[in-house]
Amino acid sequence: MPRFLTIGGASAFLASVLALVLLSRTPAPPIAIYASVLVVGGGMVSALLWRGATISAPVVLAIAGAAHTCALFGYTVFEDDFYRFIWDGWRLLETGTPYGAAPLEFQDDPNVPEEMRSILEWVNYPQFPTIYGPVLQAVFAVTVFLAGADEQGLRIVFAAASLLTTALLLRRFTGKQVALFAWNPLVVAETTLHLHPDIFLGLALVAAILSGARHPIIAGAFFAIAACIKLVALAAWPMLLRLRPSAMTAALVVMTMLYGVFAIQGMGVGLDSTETFAKIWHFNPLAYEALYLLIGPTWGRIAALAVAGAFVVWFHARSQSFDEVPLAAIFGIILLFAPAVNAWYLLWLLPLAVGRKEVWPYVASAVLPLSYLTGINLEDFALEDFEVHPLARLAQWSALAGAIAYDVWRASSRQCKQHPQPTPIAQPRVSVVIPALNEEGSVGETVRGIIASNPPGLVEVIVADNGSKDRTAQVAKGAGARVICQPEKGYGAACLAALEELDPCTNIVLFMDADLSDKPEEAAALLEPITAGKADLVIGSRVLGHTEPGAMSVPQRFGNWLATRLMRVIWGVRYTDLGPFRAVRRDALDQLAMADRDFGWTIEMQVRAAKRGMRVAERPADYRRRIGVSKISGTMRGVLAAGSKILFVIGREAFGDFGRSANSPVTNSVLPAKER
Repeated sequence: MPRFLTIGGASAFLASVLALVLLSRTPAPPIAIYASVLVVGGGMVSALLWRGATISAPVVLAIAGAAHTCALFGYTVFEDDFYRFIWDGWRLLETGTPYGAAPLEFQDDPNVPEEMRSILEWVNYPQFPTIYGPVLQAVFAVTVFLAGADEQGLRIVFAAASLLTTALLLRRFTGKQVALFAWNPLVVAETTLHLHPDIFLGLALVAAILSGARHPIIAGAFFAIAACIKLVALAAWPMLLRLRPSAMTAALVVMTMLYGVFAIQGMGVGLDSTETFAKIWHFNPLAYEALYLLIGPTWGRIAALAVAGAFVVWFHARSQSFDEVPLAAIFGIILLFAPAVNAWYLLWLLPLAVGRKEVWPYVASAVLPLSYLTGINLEDFALEDFEVHPLARLAQWSALAGAIAYDVWRASSRQCKQHPQPTPIAQPRVSVVIPALNEEGSVGETVRGIIASNPPGLVEVIVADNGSKDRTAQVAKGAGARVICQPEKGYGAACLAALEELDPCTNIVLFMDADLSDKPEEAAALLEPITAGKADLVIGSRVLGHTEPGAMSVPQRFGNWLATRLMRVIWGVRYTDLGPFRAVRRDALDQLAMADRDFGWTIEMQVRAAKRGMRVAERPADYRRRIGVSKISGTMRGVLAAGSKILFVIGREAFGDFGRSANSPVTNSVLPAKER
């Protein structure tokens, strides 16, 4: 049965392309039939391939190649953008830049050759200079150099770009997965038939992703090339933070060079026309339409940009690695809130949807061709020229809403990725770690207090002297603690030094401060969820407990609130506090690979526990006024340093691994591996 479905999918794909080619060669083909072929063909192919059999890579390429070859014999109907491409390519070859001058300015120019005059007559929006990026301009120029004003040159180049994208995807994915892209009638229609260059954006992003961490400079260069095709590719750039710094450097250098070649000529780089179109474009919008109707075009665009931007940032932040960034969803959300949505924009994201199990990209590819049912194409005088028929819009909205809802439901119904259920610890062996810096007035009582409280399984108390200039080390040792010295300043550095010296049999580590702000007698309550097998990490929450007046400053409280809210938004965890009084299983602590050496220690632990799906519990913890002056809240410098570091750690853990050493492991692709 699966083999039959695959054969059916291939047949439906080739039949759809052949029908489109034949219709395109028909004088005045009916747009309703043309769009129906795209809609029905796209839906059938995706549905059949979804449950079809395994397909070999050569078969995928062969059938895709046959379809594009067939499309070379078609004509471009219902679209006229390609005239601008040919015109831009000619201008680049003749003058060195296609920017700055509108085609309308050349209407009476005797220096324009005859073959270009016929092109000039059909350029759309001739009153505006070009908006296409420098990489596309180079593609147009090469095509015109080789084929002149013949649109067949564009067909061959665009078809080659589509097939090259397919070939690259086949290096990472199974043939069945890639066929959902390569055999999609929309892909052939919008590249080889309708002559839209958006496939180059998909190609550049796939190349960037496949380069990944193994070749960060090459990856950065391809991200820059993508942005020089269409600026919307900048939405993918936060991925560069997950690679070595050389990737971002390469991206900035390459983008500067590509735009700079034209900028130094003083004719601009197309941003003026881009800004103009961004302000006036309104075609087939989806979610943007509601904002447009509610608050008007100006505020609607601002609101749409803000909402889409927030989602883009959230998608990036939620991803745990370069390998998991959902670029298809990122570009999908941009299109959802865009004021203009054309079917060929899906060429940005369809290659990036390969290997992911969402259905919405394929539903979108089946229904967005309904946007061709405009007043001018339907010759319906009741509609404006570029107004999409209301029934077509309703069909698009309904299908997309259903597909998105289905994908969200299916994702939420999957079992959450969570750390394995911890086993109870029948014989706890607890090491208490107390970092201390100039705490001779309180460290002795802290050590005696935790020893006297005798939490279950207490093995040792380690005081990590963080370069104290007073008698902290002597007092701690006299109270019964084992003292280690860590001259490098930093809360995290002191904790890491203590962990190096743990008793080999330790299976739980309890952290607490040396200033008597924590109550040692509450240690047993923090250990209980771990020994019972209910949690990997337990936080002593000052928010849930009683905080003595003056124990926490206003900046501390605000920073605590902000950090926990950011973690809730990004990782969906409901912490109430970043309290330093905490207990953690040693095996879980090893998996966290703690690295922060100063104020970011506590939040790094909680964020990494959340990212790894560990079970984290909170227990109320009372908090007293400390003895001595706080290194954080006691000075404005300390407050600013701690707050900045906490936000830095959240950003580092959310958007990448900046600050990671060059030898640390980094994943090498945003695209999932082939199915085994």
